[in-house]
Amino acid sequence: MNLLKNRENTKKTDQFNILIVDDCRVSSLSLSKLLMLLGFKSISYAKSYQQALQMCSKKHYSLLFIDYHLEQVLNGSELYDLLREKGFIQPYTRVITISGDNTTQTVLSTLSKGNGDYLCKPISQSILSYKMADAYQEFQFFKYLYFLKKEGNNADILKEKTISLAKNKNLNELDLFLFDLFIPNDKENLIKLCEQPEFINRRNYILTKLQLEAELELTTPSELIDKTESLCRKHPLFASAFDFLSQLQIKQLRYEDALFSAHTALDLTPSVPSRSLQAMKLALSCNNKVYFLKSSHLLANHLPIADQNWGSYVAECFSYYESYIQNCQSESDKKQLRLEQKNFVRRSEYRLTDTQKIQLSVLFSFSECKQLITNGDIIKAKQITLKVVQPFFDNLHQLNSVVLIELLYLLSFFGELWLLERVNSVIKTKHRFNDYCTDYLNILKNDSDLKESILLLSYTINQIDNHQNKVLPVNELTNNLDRYQKTFVQFPYSSEVIIGILEYYIALSIDNPTKISAMVSLIKDMPLSQNLMDRRDVVLKALHTHDNFIEEKSATSANSTLVKHVITNEQRPFKTLPTK
Repeated sequence: MNLLKNRENTKKTDQFNILIVDDCRVSSLSLSKLLMLLGFKSISYAKSYQQALQMCSKKHYSLLFIDYHLEQVLNGSELYDLLREKGFIQPYTRVITISGDNTTQTVLSTLSKGNGDYLCKPISQSILSYKMADAYQEFQFFKYLYFLKKEGNNADILKEKTISLAKNKNLNELDLFLFDLFIPNDKENLIKLCEQPEFINRRNYILTKLQLEAELELTTPSELIDKTESLCRKHPLFASAFDFLSQLQIKQLRYEDALFSAHTALDLTPSVPSRSLQAMKLALSCNNKVYFLKSSHLLANHLPIADQNWGSYVAECFSYYESYIQNCQSESDKKQLRLEQKNFVRRSEYRLTDTQKIQLSVLFSFSECKQLITNGDIIKAKQITLKVVQPFFDNLHQLNSVVLIELLYLLSFFGELWLLERVNSVIKTKHRFNDYCTDYLNILKNDSDLKESILLLSYTINQIDNHQNKVLPVNELTNNLDRYQKTFVQFPYSSEVIIGILEYYIALSIDNPTKISAMVSLIKDMPLSQNLMDRRDVVLKALHTHDNFIEEKSATSANSTLVKHVITNEQRPFKTLPTK
């Protein structure tokens, strides 16, 4: 019996294209038979996420059935994210996730993405018929709504049509679509809409009204909290309400309550990374290690590898670990948190691609470097930083934006201009940045002291480099050395500055064993560019060969005598002349 045609007997389903994504062939065939009994004939199959991507890139499907537990790298929810990110599905394409897992967390996490429904195995024909009737109807009216929105000249008709549909259909995605039509320019009328009899008792409209009242300061904070708590009690599975309640509690400095609310939302939807990070942030503020680690574990277990922002989630998580470790009073607590951070990496790695594993490893190394800097072990931090990015010196484009920006921060601290300029050039070629990267870049750009210091470093190095392989009088050599030494005060770990100072020490026959030894330790085993390594080798060879003959001279005597040849002309970075 064709149930769908009995309910929608005027509909034509031939153009309603369906794709079933399931690695179990038996399940796919069983579902397709049920669909054909309901009158749907245009059915395709994909047994892997790769095949699904390929098929969706060539054809627009009306409905996707995606098995949640694909026995592959991606689960069904992540495949949906990837399809949407690549633009392989339309905003009105319907998605029904199928799974034998009917736990609250899995269902809510899946439905929170919008665009679809959830169907538990085993699939009955009666339930499927109702799901298909809804999917078919939703596809048709959402397609029409998005058409009107794209046209852009039918705003009133679009609002009127959407309101009419929302009154008759309680659908989360439709509610959010409607709210977007009012925000940000018509908030007062949206409040009035939420108060209409058809909407006044629906949770999305109650929450939206509360959010607007908070934004427009129409209600006192305590009253807002009371109303939101009431909404949470009435709808205990409404994760967005707990998110909002947590925000209100933060504003009132009720951090413990805010943590509890945020963690309730996270428990309902453990695969939503933003909720894990919010809970970690609040747990850090409250010094609640239990909630902090639990949130960290959930993020690692559900790290959305198909989401282009996955690196930002990891970097933000690591920043909270760094802060927590720094705030710990006991060494045992610090040791435990460092171990837990390593466990986070191990938990995340088993699902990542090989490329992502490399990026994760680099981000973890950067986090270690920041902790080393905090503890004063800057030489080791610099060495680790350069070592982990050495394979990418000539191909920085292989690193994602988050890694590049984190690297930019560290290089700015160390004063490694040769690599900093390369990284900055690559970042400029990136056209899209998420909020994390944008905020980080703005912090660096708005740091006037850092900007001035980098400009001074760049000017000093580039100006003096222009004199290489030129014949210079001793007084000019002395002036250049003075420039380097002034820059060294601000960037005492800059390889270029240190190598430059040592070159001038050699050229001017200045003997300062203690300082030379300290500087050599800063560059001796550092991975550098080929040019800098060649210059370093020349310097180290000269210092080793003439270890006992360089005499310490004052600037005055150096200006009045010939410079000794401590290295050959072929090795010398620049030639010298006696002063006039």
